[in-house]
Amino acid sequence: MNLTSERSTYFMGFIAIIAMIGLTFYLEKYDGLIPCPLCLLQRISFTLLGIFFLLGVLISQKKIYRLFVGLMSALMALSGLFLSGRQVWLQHLPPDTNADCGVSLQYLMNALPFDQVMAKIMQGTAECSQKGWEFLHLSLAEWSFICFGFFLLLCLLQIKRALNN
Repeated sequence: MNLTSERSTYFMGFIAIIAMIGLTFYLEKYDGLIPCPLCLLQRISFTLLGIFFLLGVLISQKKIYRLFVGLMSALMALSGLFLSGRQVWLQHLPPDTNADCGVSLQYLMNALPFDQVMAKIMQGTAECSQKGWEFLHLSLAEWSFICFGFFLLLCLLQIKRALNN
């Protein structure tokens, strides 16, 4: 396998992520869809994944760098898969304890230590369990889950390519 196909794969992934992040900002700005804390963390995961994909386009031909980018990309896709999966679970089986409206992610980060912030976010809030925007009967969290799964497979392909060269 040649290096140009690896770079073009990363480039196409990068363009897809730019489009998805653009869509989330459009939905926030023009449709008034306010992102919950889990949505913001998914957006951060997409952004970091996009940065690693861009690095994959720009890196040198050394095998160790290509392997590093592939592994870090896979880690970001896996974290996004976990976060979106948690939100999908909250949307379909919301716990009884999240009936109140939660505070913003920024407030949580300022008021609590990081481990408590993560525990509070994973517990879920009323915003996290609402479906909101849907396309083809799938919520934004479900689409994120599908996209992160696709990107994880793409990252595994890139890792395989790096190992074979």
